[in-house]
Amino acid sequence: MSANQTANWNAFDLWRQWLQQPPGAFVQPILPGWSLNINSNNSTAPETEVDIVAKHSYGRQIGRISDALRALILDAHPKPPETGPLGEFMTMWDEIEKVKVDGAAERLGRIASDLALLKDKDRDGYLKLRDALGRALKQTD
Repeated sequence: MSANQTANWNAFDLWRQWLQQPPGAFVQPILPGWSLNINSNNSTAPETEVDIVAKHSYGRQIGRISDALRALILDAHPKPPETGPLGEFMTMWDEIEKVKVDGAAERLGRIASDLALLKDKDRDGYLKLRDALGRALKQTD
């Protein structure tokens, strides 16, 4: 897939796609090239579902449900099962957490590269950003 064929994630394209949908339909991009259609064929209250998804995406909803289920499993089983549906769920949860951590590390690696570029090309901008990041990091300790 060429750079021009990658998913268009800018607001204009999303707005244009939304305008092309029939009345009462909603499309939420899930992954590049994938979307979820909400309309009266698959929802009894599409307008309400659109409002809910605008506030809490399906991914956020599933993540919070997964976190709650994990907490319930750990409350009931101090040493959670390694097999069966609960064990499979716990393995999936751990794998998802690893994806999140790996993604955060990757994004921070890109930030480090961008900081190095800024330091080389715009020293004043770099110093201002470095100081702001230092203050933010002190707040998280």
